[in-house]
Amino acid sequence: MPKINIAIDGPAGSGKSTLGKTLAEKINYRFIDSGLFYRYFAKICWENKISYTEKEKVIKFCSQKERNFAQNTELFFQQLEKQRNELSQPKIGNLASQFAPIKELRLIIYELIRSLVKNKGFVISGRDMTFKVLPGAEVKFFLTADLATRAKRRYFQLQSEGKNLTLEEVEKDLKERDQRDQSNITAAEATGLKIDTTNLTFAEGLEKLYNLCKANKLE
Repeated sequence: MPKINIAIDGPAGSGKSTLGKTLAEKINYRFIDSGLFYRYFAKICWENKISYTEKEKVIKFCSQKERNFAQNTELFFQQLEKQRNELSQPKIGNLASQFAPIKELRLIIYELIRSLVKNKGFVISGRDMTFKVLPGAEVKFFLTADLATRAKRRYFQLQSEGKNLTLEEVEKDLKERDQRDQSNITAAEATGLKIDTTNLTFAEGLEKLYNLCKANKLE
């Protein structure tokens, strides 16, 4: 059967990246975490001494890189895999948070993702994935969980990255992000199959995703 694309959206801590990666492995698809793209572009800007404050330079540099990678998608995947450990470091995450608000950079990343997945066979996770980036994905999920559960997940993730925030600080940050992104969250929820992972184990969440994929186009 022809392969499809599966897009996964949802707020931070909902499980979209961890579940998405495992789902991709289960069905032998390739996994894309859009968050890694922001880290990668922020890193190469920094290596080329381009600050996030130099917006025009960022746009020009990243646009050229996007065109190059769109023509050689395998090269880009190799670059990401080679630098995965380095891109996971807290300092790169902090760097990415400075570049991510640049609207034009987000659009560049959106275009790159579309180029990478045009031949199908991908599970793609990230914010705005189901309605802005890949509205034509054959299967779209919206993962969610209550705030307390998401805060705990995010807290343990940050601890593993060496960031010593309190659980209360993490929950406050998530609540503020939810409020800022409410319109996008609402749009994503309206376009994807909703799965609440609050009371699901990881295995149960994975099984639910897999079964819904099978019921909605995946053979």
